[in-house]
Amino acid sequence: MTRGILLASVACLLVVFIALPLSLLVAGVGDLDLAFAEREAIANTCWLALGAAVLALVVGVPVGWVAARRRLPRLLESAIVLPYAVPPYVTTVAWMVLANPTNGVLLRWVPVNVYTLGGMIGVLGLHLSPLVALAARDALARIDPALEEAARVSGASPARTFLRITLPLAAPGIAASAAFVASSAASSFGVPYLLSSSAARPIPVLTLRIFRALELAPVTGRPLAVALSLILLAVGLALPMLVRVVQGRRSFGTARLARPRPAQPAGALAAVVWAWLALSVLVPIGTIALTSCASAFGHFDAFTLEHWTAVITESRSQGALLRSGWLAAGAATAAVAVGALLATVAARTPSRPVSVLVGLARAPWAVPGSVFALAFLLAFSQEIRFILADRATLVLALANTPWILGIAYAVKSLAVPLDGVGAAVRTVDRSVEEAARVAGASWGRTQLAIVLPLLRPSLVAAWVLVFAGSFCEVSMSVLLRGPGTEVLGTRLFELLSYGSPQQASVLAMIVVLAVLAGGPVLAGRARWASS
Repeated sequence: MTRGILLASVACLLVVFIALPLSLLVAGVGDLDLAFAEREAIANTCWLALGAAVLALVVGVPVGWVAARRRLPRLLESAIVLPYAVPPYVTTVAWMVLANPTNGVLLRWVPVNVYTLGGMIGVLGLHLSPLVALAARDALARIDPALEEAARVSGASPARTFLRITLPLAAPGIAASAAFVASSAASSFGVPYLLSSSAARPIPVLTLRIFRALELAPVTGRPLAVALSLILLAVGLALPMLVRVVQGRRSFGTARLARPRPAQPAGALAAVVWAWLALSVLVPIGTIALTSCASAFGHFDAFTLEHWTAVITESRSQGALLRSGWLAAGAATAAVAVGALLATVAARTPSRPVSVLVGLARAPWAVPGSVFALAFLLAFSQEIRFILADRATLVLALANTPWILGIAYAVKSLAVPLDGVGAAVRTVDRSVEEAARVAGASWGRTQLAIVLPLLRPSLVAAWVLVFAGSFCEVSMSVLLRGPGTEVLGTRLFELLSYGSPQQASVLAMIVVLAVLAGGPVLAGRARWASS
């Protein structure tokens, strides 16, 4: 009885907060001819996705090979995930200091300009390269070394062996991660917003055009924004499908299981990983730390703590930090509660209705954040009234309130506890639950007293992951915010655009510290994402 009531409640919530917004998005599509007229934005988005994927492959595959074939120090192996763990708009702040065309620090040695499409590709490619590196490492570790040894005995050079034997066998995992990188780059908002806004000539991409259409004309621009959102969604979904079509039904397996072999010390090859980490994380974080204490933007000859004092004592920044904290905590709690329930029921009593609910809960994860935020705007920009048995009326008024942000964060992240907790549930022997039920415990008491304590590590990990992602979220926040609902991401953007870059660097450092606090959990999440 308890399980049925909970599932019915979850089904209603998923219909209201997932099915309804997405259906309104599709039904509200405007003139597609008007959307296709944005050829430059569509072309730039495709180039951004392709360029980021290529850069991630060029950087990530060698790093993955070193991690799979050599024994790295434990600290260095754990640090592989850091470029992905730190939000890209945080590292973008650093590259705006290092490579801006006016007074960038690197201009003394290299003529670089980050305010270009190439700059966007570079920042996003480095940020997403750990996904390729981890996928390449796992794929290479599963290859039977006897195949490479046979090629070497036959006279093939190491390079030829890698290109003709190793790389084709690892291709499925690497290609899937590259498709995910391309989809993520196409749906990115923070990096294009920061770099395009500061460029001499704005660089249009689909996420920016959606934002501008709603910002300049919230009502009249909505049809164009919806049409552009569907194009962006099509671009994001087409890339993984293209990988599957190219691979076809070809087999990439081997007849034997890979036998483990002792890895040699990395030696000088560890420098490859260190150089990548320095470029992706260490230099940007160091630059942000110095900028947060610099007296003048871009000049590191005098330092002060006045920017830290200003941010910590300023009411708007305090409010944004506190609001982001409790919204992220609430979203994490709600997402883990709903996701754990669905994962447990799906693992123990699978059925078609439950499978439908699980698929519905996964759907927002595949939708770009700006697209999902627009769907929320279409659904909840006005009050929704539910009349219950002609006796009671339930009014849902979410527009311009913090609730719409918290609900969007939770719904978007449901896939995290679904996968993480679902895998943990399958490791719990059914006999433990059966023994409790035989002893007279109800289903609810069995879950609370037996199952939840066994799942506690996975539940905590999922909570931390959702919290970290929601605390630093940008794409949905800039579209769903209203008066008095400023959060950390929107405050950071405002400081960069209209305020003090040094104070923006202080907020960025706070984000970095929050991410590093959950570093071990985020490392596990990135390994899951690459598999």
